[in-house]
Amino acid sequence: MFSGAIDQFIDQCNGLSGEMGVSYSNVAPTFVFSNTGRRGDTKYFSITLCQLIEVLQDIIDNHSEYVSNAQYVEKNWRDLFSDTISNDVVNALSTVQTLPLFELINKVIIIANGLQHRYKYKEMDLSPGNVERAKSYLESQLPDNEIYLAGLSGRRSSTVGTLSTVQGRNEIYYGAPGTGKSHTIDELTAGARKVVTVFHPDTQHSDFVGALKPVMNGGNITYQFRPGPFTLALIEALTHADQHVYLIIEEINRAPAAAVFGELFQLLDRKDGASKYDIDAADPDMLAYINASLAAKGIAAVDKLSIPSNLSLLATMNSSDQAVMPLDTAFKRRWSFRYNKIDFSNQDVSNQTFRLMTSQGEVDITWRDFADKVINYYLKELNVPEDRLLGPFFLSKTELSDEASAKDALCGKLFVYLWDDVLRHRGRDTIFAENIRTFGELHDTFLAGKVPVFRGDVDAAVYKQGKAVDETEEPEENGEDA
Repeated sequence: MFSGAIDQFIDQCNGLSGEMGVSYSNVAPTFVFSNTGRRGDTKYFSITLCQLIEVLQDIIDNHSEYVSNAQYVEKNWRDLFSDTISNDVVNALSTVQTLPLFELINKVIIIANGLQHRYKYKEMDLSPGNVERAKSYLESQLPDNEIYLAGLSGRRSSTVGTLSTVQGRNEIYYGAPGTGKSHTIDELTAGARKVVTVFHPDTQHSDFVGALKPVMNGGNITYQFRPGPFTLALIEALTHADQHVYLIIEEINRAPAAAVFGELFQLLDRKDGASKYDIDAADPDMLAYINASLAAKGIAAVDKLSIPSNLSLLATMNSSDQAVMPLDTAFKRRWSFRYNKIDFSNQDVSNQTFRLMTSQGEVDITWRDFADKVINYYLKELNVPEDRLLGPFFLSKTELSDEASAKDALCGKLFVYLWDDVLRHRGRDTIFAENIRTFGELHDTFLAGKVPVFRGDVDAAVYKQGKAVDETEEPEENGEDA
């Protein structure tokens, strides 16, 4: 009788001649789910926990395609599953049992996020944070395949108890200003352990990693290692090996990123979520600080640096700003890039109206219509690059919450961006009225609200997209009673 473990057994099966393959999947619980049974007997199907985690990762990787199909339409979802699900077994199942699989994923996302009150049949909540949290929960429930196989054969793995099921990654979120890059990361990492930093032109390697800095000890000055965000995130990951930890870098290309990372550049190459290579610590004080932190938690010291599989690096970048620095090709190759598209159909975009003066009178217009159908329309006509257009969250709901704050935000933020950045070399009179020659004139004219500030065709578009203020309202009477 065969004496090896099940993975070896299946390898032997696959070695037999024949055109149909056999493979072993890691041990995992199985989800058994059914159809509605309306056409006869109820039928049951199953996918493993590992397979369902893969499906959620596929949704995350193709989020822009999924989020526009939150409502279940069979053909759309069958095509979506077929095009994006990477697991061959689940892909085949999805094309014939599309609705049962849709509802399984829907319920998993709802329960994992505690959103039972928001469950709707045939409607999936695809907020990126919710999908990520559902995946993280399922990952936390994975049994250790090494323990299982070792138990079958009487072996014990030397790494049992230290293996992580989390797959760390390096991702950069980019897109036009106001497309919600930081918001997307905030949703993805909600409730997770994270360290957040912001790069700027003066950021140096020592700021990122840490350095010896003077401290007062009584009346004397001594030096202690002060950790930077990378070191803090690394310690957090090493001391919480069963949890996903995030190092979030806002505005990564405002600093010379490759120089800021320095020798850590080598660690960005990953295999199975962890650094493919490790390096010697260039700063012995940094290594001593890390090991002291590990010792305090009863964890063995390390003698080299590497990024563990439970530490992900997420960053934002804006390529349209004048102050950004280029990322070199070798650095970019070690990151995945996630594009945040300009999507004014997003339900979180403000519907608040504000009042603008046009040549045909005052109109009330929504931010959605003004930014997308007026300003972006004419910027596209000028062949302005996409990353310089207005994103749906360029102005926040708070900034647009009332007439006064909206007027301040339009003049003090939006118009400054258009005047100083986008139209600097394209002619300001392509958007604004020809008689407005300085930003000071634009500022004063707009706040006075007596005459329009936009060029003729732009002014006409504002009037068309807005709603004319009702001029039939009777003014208050100031006279005395007759």
